[in-house]
Amino acid sequence: MVNNKETNSDATAVWSVLSESMAGIAIQELCNQLKMTFEEVMNAVRWLAKDYNIGLQMQDEQLIVVGIE
Repeated sequence: MVNNKETNSDATAVWSVLSESMAGIAIQELCNQLKMTFEEVMNAVRWLAKDYNIGLQMQDEQLIVVGIE
């Protein structure tokens, strides 16, 4: 079960890193920088995608979080 309070906190941390990355950032890099699991980062990305224009794309065999223009 997803803990909304924890996901909101994770989303805030992910958004902080994303706002500094104009070209997007790899999911694995987010996991490393924020010391979160893949599942925690993906829950945070899903949470953010509801309100912000972000998406996922494959780039050089890595899953990247990007802003959608």
